[in-house]
Amino acid sequence: MAEVSVLFLGDWLESDVAPYLGFASSERQAAVARFRFASDKNRSLWAELFARWRLAETAGLSPAEIEISHDEKGKPFCKNHALSVSLSHSGAYIAVAVGQSAVGVDVERKRKFSLSFSRRWFRPKEHEFLTSLPEEERSRAFFRLWTLKEAALKYTGEGLAGGLETVDCFALLDAAEKENADALAGRNFLLPQEATVGVVAARKALPDKARIFTIGHGENGIYGDAVFTEQDSITS
Repeated sequence: MAEVSVLFLGDWLESDVAPYLGFASSERQAAVARFRFASDKNRSLWAELFARWRLAETAGLSPAEIEISHDEKGKPFCKNHALSVSLSHSGAYIAVAVGQSAVGVDVERKRKFSLSFSRRWFRPKEHEFLTSLPEEERSRAFFRLWTLKEAALKYTGEGLAGGLETVDCFALLDAAEKENADALAGRNFLLPQEATVGVVAARKALPDKARIFTIGHGENGIYGDAVFTEQDSITS
């Protein structure tokens, strides 16, 4: 079964990345340097560092032994281990999925959206579902569908170029409730601050919870003095 882990950055979202930049790959260091704002730098940096730690924990290695690269379409992969990895970040959240087989994950913070977007890019039945809901429920429902679509396109490696409309969210959710082990299935986890995670994998590998971590300072840190602490787990 794949595992979904979510890191809440909190105050670290606006902190100085300099003490931790040396732990990142040269590719990631270059990416971080291109950002202007501290929040963008931290999301980029900690996405890699958190993913390397989760991969290392699963593989029984140290984070220093884990190398993450990207294929020609931008899909991440572990260069020195057979584990699959997917990562996403939004607002103060970073989501990482690790599995023995392909997996895709997406996290989105709550923000405004327009029904004109779902009319253009979602399937007709998905758009009709959103319009049928009371206005106060639409935002959460929209991001449940959106994260499933992005997670599915990360699963295939196509990314957004694969087309949001090609992903049938209701079929993914329905498959999660059935016993066809090889069927492609999807699931949502609702986070604090009204953020949403979507994960897509084969039904037999689909996780049934998301583990929530925070980051702080402490002795014997993972990267310098940085310590990840598990706070909770959330079921779908």
